[in-house]
Amino acid sequence: MARSSLILDANDALASRIGTQGLSPSDLDAMSPAASRAWESLSKRWSRGEVGFWKLPSDESVSAPAIAVGEELAERFENVVVLGIGGSSLGAKAAVAALGGPYRDLLPRGQRQGARVFFPDNSDPSTFAALLDCIDLGSTCFLAITKSGGTAETLSQLMIVRERLGESRLAQQLVAITDPAGGALRKLAHEQGWRTLPVPPDVGGRYSVLSAVGLTPIAAAGFDAGALCRGADAMRRRCEAPSLRENPALLLAAIHHAFDRRGRGVHVLFSYADALREFGDWFVQLWAESLGKSEEAGPTPVRAVGATDQHSMLQLLMEGPQDKLVTFLAVEEPVADLAIPPVWKDRASFDLLAGKSLGGLLDAERRGTTAALAQAGRPSLTLRLPRVDAPALGELFFLWEAATASAGALYGVDPFDQPGVEASKRLTKALMSGEPMPGAQTAEDPAFILR
Repeated sequence: MARSSLILDANDALASRIGTQGLSPSDLDAMSPAASRAWESLSKRWSRGEVGFWKLPSDESVSAPAIAVGEELAERFENVVVLGIGGSSLGAKAAVAALGGPYRDLLPRGQRQGARVFFPDNSDPSTFAALLDCIDLGSTCFLAITKSGGTAETLSQLMIVRERLGESRLAQQLVAITDPAGGALRKLAHEQGWRTLPVPPDVGGRYSVLSAVGLTPIAAAGFDAGALCRGADAMRRRCEAPSLRENPALLLAAIHHAFDRRGRGVHVLFSYADALREFGDWFVQLWAESLGKSEEAGPTPVRAVGATDQHSMLQLLMEGPQDKLVTFLAVEEPVADLAIPPVWKDRASFDLLAGKSLGGLLDAERRGTTAALAQAGRPSLTLRLPRVDAPALGELFFLWEAATASAGALYGVDPFDQPGVEASKRLTKALMSGEPMPGAQTAEDPAFILR
């Protein structure tokens, strides 16, 4: 049984560290009753089977077939292309980027474990055309992933692939991952005899990384998807503690909620590792789509990467409006490090760096940024990962999913629906079918357009 090793450090959000902008002991005590009610509400829902993502880390009936298919694809294909958007793409994309690094696909087959996995997660024709033109379609498997089975971006890409491959080749090079019973993709897959994997009906897209949606492409890339689940399961056990001071997801949610109520509704996830750059995009969707349900409440998530964004966002974080809470992601052991050689030691700027390492520099930049914010009375949290590997990444995924679900209970919103997104989908379909769109500009409408 895996042990959870992720650490949540909230000291730089406390008044004892940053002054009046921080939380006092009495503030923490005042948060406990609402946090307890949120935990009770959530625990009742997961015990009734209404919160499907909660059981995914230990549900081998879901994970085993998904991983087996992914491992088979890793052996059979040079490329795997994920036809999916949003929750059907971002989790796996974050995991593959974290575990493989940005240049993994440049390695020859013998130096990487699995297939190259691509995520053309938008309907921009230039991007998709460029991908299809530069890969060998004969050695490529396509994963069509849509929970509803009717996502326009996914279906349009699938139709283009069908035209390029033909019906018989498509049947040999496609896996459809969708609702087990309903939806347009499931119906077509049944009629065509395509290979399929189910998305559990009680698991929403943005919470689905530990289902076939994420596990299949992660395994296809050659990574240990089982270890990802074991890490998530270790975190799940921690997140079932009823106490605010023992449950990291509940504490993470409660602190964010408390600062939002104080006017700090911009929540910045500041990752100090390039490996976690794509994880920030996954977090943004999870936090925004789950919690943005009311004009009175709805935090705005922002992702940043250190040290790059010290040269872009830090000025705003240090001296801009007092409306932000920063959560740092720190990695204690980088996958690789580079020594800085002792050259040009007679020059002060170079001598300062000589004999150090790039990893040490990056960590010093993170610690310096954290300390600078604290000195300025700006609150922050730090999540410490021992390293970026599959178990730690599983912990991080589940922690934020559980924190999001807990925050939903604190905000009094349902964190598992997305009515605003559905409205946009309906209007898009109306436009594609040639129907008039309510509120659309007509020739007689006055308009302010510069030409």
